[in-house]
Amino acid sequence: MKTKHIFLAIIAALSLTACIDGDWDTPDMTNPPYGNNKIAEDASKQVTIADLKDKYANVINKSSFKRIEDEAQLKCTVIGNDIGGNIYKQIIVQDATGALVVGINGTGLFPFLSVGQQILIDLKDLCIGGYGEQPQLGDEYNNSIGRMSTEKWEQHVRILPSHDISQIDTIDFFKVAQTDIDRYCGHLVKLENVTIGDPGYPIAPEYKAGTPLIYNGSTNGYVHHTINGQSMSKLLLRTSTYADFASWVIPSTPVTLYGIATRFRDTWQILIRAEEDIKAN
Repeated sequence: MKTKHIFLAIIAALSLTACIDGDWDTPDMTNPPYGNNKIAEDASKQVTIADLKDKYANVINKSSFKRIEDEAQLKCTVIGNDIGGNIYKQIIVQDATGALVVGINGTGLFPFLSVGQQILIDLKDLCIGGYGEQPQLGDEYNNSIGRMSTEKWEQHVRILPSHDISQIDTIDFFKVAQTDIDRYCGHLVKLENVTIGDPGYPIAPEYKAGTPLIYNGSTNGYVHHTINGQSMSKLLLRTSTYADFASWVIPSTPVTLYGIATRFRDTWQILIRAEEDIKAN
């Protein structure tokens, strides 16, 4: 176990260096020292994200959970991870039918779960439910859906050889019909030509008592900003004060945002994965 942790640390350091240089070198995933290589891919057991959301819609919509008892597998691609510090103890995965948050009680997940990495998840004995109606895969925590342990996750995931960022589907969030919006929970979206509330201020400074707070809210280490120039209500940009880009100063000019569209009940919250998800127009 100690050897594996050392190897992960080396890979993480190399990955960060590659990002800085603008050249991502994907680790060899033929037989990775991460996950469970004994999981055999079985097409007869495979289900889609849409299948899961449909089958467990009742518990998701009630912010409840249910343990999966079927012999089922999910083949999917990672579209979001914790490399930028804004997604915490989660990865987000996507297949051709939708996207899903996976809660994992661990950090430093990105070296082997990089964006574009294809994985196979053994679903039996994991839990699925809704956290504020946001569909999530994980485990039971205080009688609700929570994160699974890193040990359990590594027993239920197999890293596949395929890695292809070009296969990730990005949705124009403003073109999604309101009647169809629920199916895009967890999806990678873009919001073109928008202005972020509170220009001239850092996107997620650490809150200090007595300091004027002009932001929409700062709770539990997150800062919320309004997104202007948009057509739907209750839409916020949610950024962690621990994000690598927390000191990035909000411009007064329009930008294009890329991020994960999550929800907490009726409020949609866009999670930027890294500073590169903010594009100047």
